[in-house]
Amino acid sequence: MQTDPRFSLVFAKKKKEFAVPAPLAPIADTHAHLMSFWDKDPAEVIARAALAGVRQMTTIWDPLADHRDAATYHEQLVGWIGQAKDLLDQALAAGAVPLEPAGELAGPCADAWDSNPRALLSRISFLAGVHPYGAPEYTDDVHAQVLEALDSPLCSGVGEIGLDYHFDAEDNIEAAPHQMQMDVMARQLSLAVERNLPVELHLRHEADDVERSSHLDAYSVLKRVGVPAAGCVLHCFGEDRATMERFCDLGCHIAFGGAATFKRNDEVREAFAACPLDLLLFETDCPYMAPEPIRGLECEPAMIPWTVEALTGYRSSVTGEDPAQIAYAVWRNSLKLFGRQN
Repeated sequence: MQTDPRFSLVFAKKKKEFAVPAPLAPIADTHAHLMSFWDKDPAEVIARAALAGVRQMTTIWDPLADHRDAATYHEQLVGWIGQAKDLLDQALAAGAVPLEPAGELAGPCADAWDSNPRALLSRISFLAGVHPYGAPEYTDDVHAQVLEALDSPLCSGVGEIGLDYHFDAEDNIEAAPHQMQMDVMARQLSLAVERNLPVELHLRHEADDVERSSHLDAYSVLKRVGVPAAGCVLHCFGEDRATMERFCDLGCHIAFGGAATFKRNDEVREAFAACPLDLLLFETDCPYMAPEPIRGLECEPAMIPWTVEALTGYRSSVTGEDPAQIAYAVWRNSLKLFGRQN
């Protein structure tokens, strides 16, 4: 019987088909852009993620980039979750088989696994914040919108905020003045500190910037404003071990996505292997940066098991830790930050 493509966990690339690997433990995608897909329906994306073993998802709302207010996004997200439930009911009635851990789970890891894919639906939330691209338009009115969004029952923190010093040639976006970006980051970071909410940081500089200036400046802002007691995440980490260690010393979590599986990114994998286990996170940053072996496809949360498999396997080869226990530890970290149930 042919699988309904809406529920398929097989992805095609260059006439080859790749099946999503079995999860090692419950998986959290801590950074997903559900409004940015080019060719995918968000409700179907949520349903496939649930079938693939994702049990928590954090998405992003930006009042400037997304051109809608928080109340509208809240209603939209609730709608997608409801549609995803209907799709999962259809999939399971039609005989779809959700992925289960390949090995036998033991102890707390076994207790944490929920075989019902619908479990994801009560653990979907969003972060509210303005990306550094929006720094020039960050007015008092925009700040008030971010502040109001934090009262939404589906909002679990602030983000993505930060510093982007990279010239985006593809979209012809010049980096805003660095001091302006730092001021906007500090203003939003203060909300997270004052409201005791986690925050996710977007930090990027040019590839030839040996000083890693976005990270240097972000570190100074964190030292000045403070690291929220509820947590701070360096999203889509693409730097080296030394940079990771500096932010971990502040208590920051480090989130690794599909780019960490790319062949050239040895230093990123080394950072993953060396990062304190209680500060690790996984993400997709979908629809961008699908992991190997499907790099180049439009990314979605159902693809995150490839990232988990690759990075836990690499860390295990370095440290001797069990990959499933690494995956379970990351799951616990994610729940602590974003796992409140709706």
